Amino acid sequence: MANENEPKIEKLKSKISYGIKFWLKFENKSILGAGWAKLLENIERKKDGSLTQAAKECNYSYKYAWNILKRIEKRTGMSVVITGKGGSGGGGWVKLNNWGQYLLKTYNDYFKEIEKIEQKLRETIRAN
Repeated sequence: MANENEPKIEKLKSKISYGIKFWLKFENKSILGAGWAKLLENIERKKDGSLTQAAKECNYSYKYAWNILKRIEKRTGMSVVITGKGGSGGGGWVKLNNWGQYLLKTYNDYFKEIEKIEQKLRETIRAN
């Protein structure tokens, strides 16, 4: 009986993978994971300062993106952006401040180290 299940198990085994998730914490409250870091990265990259465009690239609404920024501020006690008003047509701009840049850099530094660990795990598991 066990032998007839072997091909099925082998097929299932080939579908196994893994992932490592991590996030930055501030006083035991999560403040930055992959999605929120991507939003900060998009804000940093946008020369026109458009939160709408930065949010769109994450598939977030403007309101959700703004709420993310507010949650980080609430949890750390400091905003991660500076904002400015637009011209007579309305609108405005948003840019990362020093705190936002620090959090994004810290996240990215940890992420690079996590990638190295994942690569080492892949090589170790392949060798076994």
